[in-house]
Amino acid sequence: MEARLEALEHQNQMLEEQNRAIQGQLSSQKSEVDALKQQLQGTVAPVASLQQELPQLKQQVAEVKRAQIDLPLQVGFRVGWSESPYNMPGGVSYGAFLNHRLLSPEDGIPGGFVSGELMAAWIQGNHANTSANLVGQLTGQAASSWLYTVEIQPTVQYHLDPGLIGYPSLASIKPYVLAGPAMWINLLSTPLVVKNGPGSGYRHYDADVQGGGVFGLGTEVSLSSLRVKPIQRILDKTFLGAEWRHNQFGNGQEFEQYSGSIAFGW
Repeated sequence: MEARLEALEHQNQMLEEQNRAIQGQLSSQKSEVDALKQQLQGTVAPVASLQQELPQLKQQVAEVKRAQIDLPLQVGFRVGWSESPYNMPGGVSYGAFLNHRLLSPEDGIPGGFVSGELMAAWIQGNHANTSANLVGQLTGQAASSWLYTVEIQPTVQYHLDPGLIGYPSLASIKPYVLAGPAMWINLLSTPLVVKNGPGSGYRHYDADVQGGGVFGLGTEVSLSSLRVKPIQRILDKTFLGAEWRHNQFGNGQEFEQYSGSIAFGW
């Protein structure tokens, strides 16, 4: 009986030791579970923070896309039809321009931005038979004349950005108004009286320089909305435009210009 009791006591001691070992394992596993819970909470917190920041990130991405469409410096070329001053027939107008952003929405410009442009153009007027030239006065007969005009126009332009006033789908189209001073050099062609001998066929040019102002309307379209992967980087920097300008000389002469343009920005 005593031997059996001793064996039972020994077994009980072994069970107690096993129980203590199991309790230690459970305690260790509980510590590991608590640590995993803390790690999980630490992971969930950044996710919640990112969810809160997601609208701001989307806005920043939209601003980056708008900046890609809307580049601060452009070099472009303009061609179209133009009237001529002094009642002379109009003709084709060729021009080149440099456009640079001066003020942006971050500077407080509502709904768009302000840019400065410097344009130089050449108006190739058409022929007109008139006696109001040297040959006509000397011979009493009308003679063919034409008027070429060189113009230099620094202007300020306000561009409306539809993306800033609630129309993001139209952000690639930007209408604008322009105004500024201008200078014109007019070259009036007159044939020489002598028709034979050296110099025959040469035409004499009378020139005048006039100052005044210009104002107008236009619109510019970015080609970045087109998706052509091989040339997408070029399209992102290419702009097409259409424009009307009213030219007003200081001496009262005035004429209109209508043109299209292509520009490249960076």
